[in-house]
Amino acid sequence: MSDIKINDCAYTDRLGITAKLSATNGSATLKYTYRLTVKFTDPTGKVTLRNPSIPYVSPGKTENLDVSTPYVPKPGAPSTGGKCEVTNVLRTIER
Repeated sequence: MSDIKINDCAYTDRLGITAKLSATNGSATLKYTYRLTVKFTDPTGKVTLRNPSIPYVSPGKTENLDVSTPYVPKPGAPSTGGKCEVTNVLRTIER
């Protein structure tokens, strides 16, 4: 769904791998909540899923959300090369 965008996917010591997401509501009249799955793949190939929501996005507005998963590289292991992917987006109308 084009309403959801990954603006960045990066590793930090404090949070692990973080996906910076945005949800843009292109409707002129309807308010939406977005439920989705974020699939993280760490540099070793391990996959972790998170299921956040971005609630109550007003018409014509963009809301941001950071979603993280822990990743602690072992000594000598890479800290770069993680991937973030958004799947299973469900958009519901809020009244």
